[in-house]
Amino acid sequence: MTNMDEIKKIIETSGNNFHCKVLNHLKSLGWHVLVSPYYTDNISDKPREIDLIAEKAFEYGDSYSGHKGTVNAKLFIECKFIPQKNVFWFHDKDMQKASELVVKNTPLRDNNIYKDKHHYLSSSNRVAKLFASESKRAAENEIIYKALNQSLNAMVYNRWDHTILPTKKGKPHRNITSIEYPVIVCNSFNDFYSVDIDSDREPEVINDNFLLEVNYAYIDTNKSHRNRYFLIDIVSFNKLTSFLKVIESDINAIKNIL
Repeated sequence: MTNMDEIKKIIETSGNNFHCKVLNHLKSLGWHVLVSPYYTDNISDKPREIDLIAEKAFEYGDSYSGHKGTVNAKLFIECKFIPQKNVFWFHDKDMQKASELVVKNTPLRDNNIYKDKHHYLSSSNRVAKLFASESKRAAENEIIYKALNQSLNAMVYNRWDHTILPTKKGKPHRNITSIEYPVIVCNSFNDFYSVDIDSDREPEVINDNFLLEVNYAYIDTNKSHRNRYFLIDIVSFNKLTSFLKVIESDINAIKNIL
């Protein structure tokens, strides 16, 4: 006879269980979600997988011009159950590159007050730049390294792809613009600690969502080598709702300049 306690233990300790928890939370808040979609890695030509792609359309309408449609947010999400302690080294955000990233990937432009409302620019000016876990694994097997690689890979290879939102019969979807974000959602930050690159302060427990700054080398769909700057949101599950509100604030800033 099957021991159900053993089965329940497998479920509780599985990364898939947390994966489903994030999925259901997103759906409850009105996000449409693709589960474990595959894409082709341009380096190896092999199929790769990301945990979730989530998208939500935010209605936009200008009564003066009659301009109507939606501004969509699309999240490329890796879900990680954190089994060991991790340390992140924080330093000043590269504000110039962060600003260039916002201008390149959104309709927001320089010399506009709404650009600075994007959370890449309005959040803390300290970002994580280095990380390590207590495991003795090679760097490529570090849980955070694998998560950022999967999230960024999926985003750069699926960038500007069509919406994943279902089309309503008789009501064509008019998407004005889509904003894309790489995201790592963790089951908790209980084992996350921060230190400063430029000081000797004692490690502190990380309590809030934060940004990880990365200069990422990859091969694009045209087989060209790229090296680009990215910011990745690191989100604790218990602060996922507040993170989604931050994304909505970004979208509202964009609506103001359309």
